[in-house]
Amino acid sequence: MKYFAVILLGCLISFTTTAATKHLNIVKPVVAAFKAGDKAAIAKRVHYPLQRKAPLQAIENEKMLIEKFEQIFDKEFVEKIVNSNIRHDWEMMGWRGIMFDSGKLWLDFDGSIWAVPYESEAEKARREALIDEQKQALHKSLREFTKPILTWQTKQHLIRIDELADNQFRYAAWGIDQAMKDEPSLVITGGTLSFDGSGGNHFYTFTNNGYRYVCHVTVLGTEHSPPGLLEVFKNNVQILSESALAF
Repeated sequence: MKYFAVILLGCLISFTTTAATKHLNIVKPVVAAFKAGDKAAIAKRVHYPLQRKAPLQAIENEKMLIEKFEQIFDKEFVEKIVNSNIRHDWEMMGWRGIMFDSGKLWLDFDGSIWAVPYESEAEKARREALIDEQKQALHKSLREFTKPILTWQTKQHLIRIDELADNQFRYAAWGIDQAMKDEPSLVITGGTLSFDGSGGNHFYTFTNNGYRYVCHVTVLGTEHSPPGLLEVFKNNVQILSESALAF
């Protein structure tokens, strides 16, 4: 029994050491690229599109990443990465990959950067300016919100979802021949957010007088998957299903 316990302990130590080594080997070249200030090398490591907080445009390719590099990776954030302790500041987080600084940057297990939730002051200012522009372009009844969630165009509709105070969501819809400056044909508040599995796909649900509106957001799909899908149900019977394009 003691012999078995020793073998088991040795296996556990070996597994932990291997995991730690893998962790270090993945992170080291990423930190080295930031230390060298090699924007091209960093851009090659990014998994595109790199999403930014709405309504900022996603970073679609290496060229765009290099052009907007200082907005995404400002001096303060780069210094944090360069001076980070790989063993302690970067953590293995199961299937999600490797997390830096409590989730400000995420690596996949191939060393690619798949998410940068960090927001620089320049990017924050740009995002707030875009939100102000959006508010002025909306009908006056819709200008109060804390965060834009999505704007979609389907075959028959324009759709907008915003987050209000207290984590409430609002759905607004127009006919395809209208503009968002016009009064919406439908507004529903009190929507809910639900997640579909662990890949990031999620959906917003709104109910109104026996109708249920569901906006499915595709995060993890195929190259042919639309960004979203609008479904409408009346008394739990589907009466509409339209693919959606973000705009």
